[in-house]
Amino acid sequence: MFAGVARLTGAWRRIQTGTEGIGMAGDMDRVLVTGASGFIARHIVLDLLREGYAVRGTVRSQDAAADVVAAVEGQGVSTEHLDFVPTDLTRDEGWDAAVAGCRFVIHAASPFPASLPKDRFALVPAARGGALRVVEAAARAGVERLVMTSSVAAVYYGHGPAEGRVFSERDFSDVDAPAISAYAVSKTLAEQAAWEAVAGTGLQLVAINPALVLGPLIGGSVGTSARIVQTMMRGWMPVVPDMAFGIVDVRDVALAHRRAMTVPDAAGRRFILSGGSRSLRQIGEAIGHDFPRYRRKMPRATLPDLILRVAALASSSAGQMLPELGPAKQLDMEPARKCLGVVFLPPETAIHATAASLIGHGLC
Repeated sequence: MFAGVARLTGAWRRIQTGTEGIGMAGDMDRVLVTGASGFIARHIVLDLLREGYAVRGTVRSQDAAADVVAAVEGQGVSTEHLDFVPTDLTRDEGWDAAVAGCRFVIHAASPFPASLPKDRFALVPAARGGALRVVEAAARAGVERLVMTSSVAAVYYGHGPAEGRVFSERDFSDVDAPAISAYAVSKTLAEQAAWEAVAGTGLQLVAINPALVLGPLIGGSVGTSARIVQTMMRGWMPVVPDMAFGIVDVRDVALAHRRAMTVPDAAGRRFILSGGSRSLRQIGEAIGHDFPRYRRKMPRATLPDLILRVAALASSSAGQMLPELGPAKQLDMEPARKCLGVVFLPPETAIHATAASLIGHGLC
């Protein structure tokens, strides 16, 4: 680990001083991964390094870069071909340096706070502005293809109940819907802006739209999605709303990003990722089954919808949960299966891996 940190420190200093030839990797294809310290991005970085790519990550601080190096090396993978560039989604500086020499870009960075703001557009400047900065820098640099980490939140919100409807790559969320969350608004507008920005350029774009992402932690950082499992395991969720979500294992998400970079037929498409749907109660039951000592801490009752609807009158946070009430949305995963060749792990595998990681890191 210390050798990796030493390499990181040297690379970081060369980046900061503008030295040429940072992170040179011979004939290896280099991939820029934005927001490299995030939960999904760490798995993407790990997967790419294992497959022989050189990786450049964007982070906001040297400490974040050091965490990524330690996490990757903790998985037994060399960081010899991993370097970093300091950037910020809200600033123009650094993006041209980040994309320089990269054949591909994976734009995984996006704001996803633990608690959502009341203003539905509060996350848009960072999400949409950041997407445009990355797309425009990639186009200027002659990047071949950009894969954007979007979300099912950019697909199915605001369409109202439609029994039997299957949401597909053709659907976008309605950002003017009354109960849509700030996160869904930011993901929708950011992805739409990216599609508009690549029009007329030589840059190919692919969007990856995962459902709730669970799976093993790389390092001790707990993402927003994993906090659902962590909260249950701490016994802080004795009663849950009647909600169900699509769940996808983060390892499948990383695989889908890598294949989306190179599969010819993936260009210009969106891919919804989900291994199946489970309710909050079912998530708790799966944890209790696999980890019996946590069984008593799992949710024991389902909150009536009426209570949440009444709470939504006074709480914007409760209001943003209303679109998730009831059965899970039906999602079309056939493009990901057929075009990208993803064979999805079942939700229980992702739930188990999340819980096991939390226990292993002493986080619950």
